[in-house]
Amino acid sequence: MSEEKIILLDQNTANQIAAGEVVERPASVAKELMENSLDAGAQSIEIEIAEGGIKYLRVTDDGGGMPPADARLCVARHATSKIKNSDDLLAVTTLGFRGEALPSIASVSRFTLLTRTPGSDMATKVTLVGGENEEVLEIGGRVGTSVIVEELFFNVPARRKFLRTDNTEGRYINEVVGKLALTRPDVKFVLTNNGRQVVNTPGSGDLADTVAELYGFKNREDLLPVEHQADNIKVSGYIGKPSLLKSSRQWQTIIVNGRVIQSRFIARALDHAYQSQLPKSGYPFAVLVIELSGSAIDVNVHPQKSEVRFSDEQSVYRVVYRAVSSALEKPLQTPKMEAAPVLPPPAAYTFDFAEEKKPSADSSYTYKIPQRPFAVREESAVYNGRKIDIEPFAAARESIAAEKNAVNTAGDIEKAAQALPQQGVVDAIWPLGQIDRTYIVAQSDDCLYVLDQHAAHERIMYDRLAAGKECVPAQQLLVALFVEMTPGDVDLAVQYKEAFADLCFEFEEAGPDVLRLTSIPADIDSKEVESFIREALRLIVEMKKPSAAELRHDLIAMASCKAAIKAGQTLNMREMKQLIADLFKTSHPFTCPHGRPVIIDFPSGELFRLFKRT
Repeated sequence: MSEEKIILLDQNTANQIAAGEVVERPASVAKELMENSLDAGAQSIEIEIAEGGIKYLRVTDDGGGMPPADARLCVARHATSKIKNSDDLLAVTTLGFRGEALPSIASVSRFTLLTRTPGSDMATKVTLVGGENEEVLEIGGRVGTSVIVEELFFNVPARRKFLRTDNTEGRYINEVVGKLALTRPDVKFVLTNNGRQVVNTPGSGDLADTVAELYGFKNREDLLPVEHQADNIKVSGYIGKPSLLKSSRQWQTIIVNGRVIQSRFIARALDHAYQSQLPKSGYPFAVLVIELSGSAIDVNVHPQKSEVRFSDEQSVYRVVYRAVSSALEKPLQTPKMEAAPVLPPPAAYTFDFAEEKKPSADSSYTYKIPQRPFAVREESAVYNGRKIDIEPFAAARESIAAEKNAVNTAGDIEKAAQALPQQGVVDAIWPLGQIDRTYIVAQSDDCLYVLDQHAAHERIMYDRLAAGKECVPAQQLLVALFVEMTPGDVDLAVQYKEAFADLCFEFEEAGPDVLRLTSIPADIDSKEVESFIREALRLIVEMKKPSAAELRHDLIAMASCKAAIKAGQTLNMREMKQLIADLFKTSHPFTCPHGRPVIIDFPSGELFRLFKRT
């Protein structure tokens, strides 16, 4: 006799399963509750959290509230005011519509609902513990709805252990509040985290005001307005100038019909519109508001409604691309630019060599450096249209991979530095001049060298910083330097404060979105500090739980890049000679900390071949 294997789950277990789709973390709870508040017509939404929203999370609004009967019914599964039948699913205009959010949240927390309509004298209070023991009371309360969620996942420990730290969970809530505030600039959002107010949008209805409040843009000239319409699709919002580079795509917000979504092809349209205007790393800032017919999208493809399906992706791509491209072109239509300076032709350099190098006591030599003798690439050089393979330092390049996974010690660097002069390199190479104020041309008795001055100085600074904190000179700031960023970035910087202190960056929180710096490395210009910290935080986000050695390597590499001589900087002969001498005292003089070549050589044998003397 066979036993029955299929059973009907009890309601609470079914609610907990549904919670797995809707309630991933405290930020998911906050999102669902705030969306319900917006659907209820709220003009002001207050969010208060404690311990990352795990211990306590409250969302209070001034919306229309619910009568007693609806207050009791809203915590039942599949109860919703947003749709009436299946046909409504194809034309949903509200945000929260599943009919499972509140019962799912209530099933994994200690849940309290307090609500009152404008026409009611009393408010209705509904409490549940783990979705059970429902209690309904009539008490005093203001118009609107307040939902309190405490001890999230207290009855599902397997789910709770996957949550991150309180600071990280709080940052996720901060991001959700900010994104939702961008969809409704006419609504005031206030977020309080452990008693500290971290978000307070004006609710003025002006998107630029909300952007400025959330991201700290004091100068609106950094933002470019977007406004374009075609194919029954309208795109508006703001993008950042190419110089306004951000650390991740978290600074990009895509809003479709009032809903924040993630879309790879829209992000790709944004990137393609910027094309070569962006530096080698980072992402442009953008808040894009896309409006199109509700029948042209399907919002039912994701349990948390973070993705949508478009009926015509190509049309959306084209309109977004055109909208962003047009916004980037507008500042160039009436440029106020001075003519670029014309560089003088390469100068003739006259040198008096050491006594043993002069043919006679009264002779000297004049060397003219041609303007573009070689087009240099990473692994080769091109001369008169012919490619010349140059691989003299392959072993040194390969060692970079090992170097990135370990922290150089002062002993390692000293040992390597002592070994190099034994080869007679430093004394045997002397500079001849610069090409394009970027490359140093030098020579030995039997070889011609081209050095990248920025990469060379980068290697010098890297070894200096990697030798240890005690070797890094610090400059104490007489006047503190204030850096504005998002509250999430401030929390991240504080979390990795020791790593920054290792490079003599000393700072403290001066507010929810401001760092106050009191010390920076002496070699870094104060103008470079803000971009360094922002890029460092971008690296930390991209690396995802970096080891101490990995993080130290990347931060030191970035600091050395910021402090190094730049391309286009004029050097005199004494400076070039010192740079070469310092380079060959480093652990890896042939590659920069990022693995790019520092030196390309042309031995006399190669020169003989080029001039067809062999």
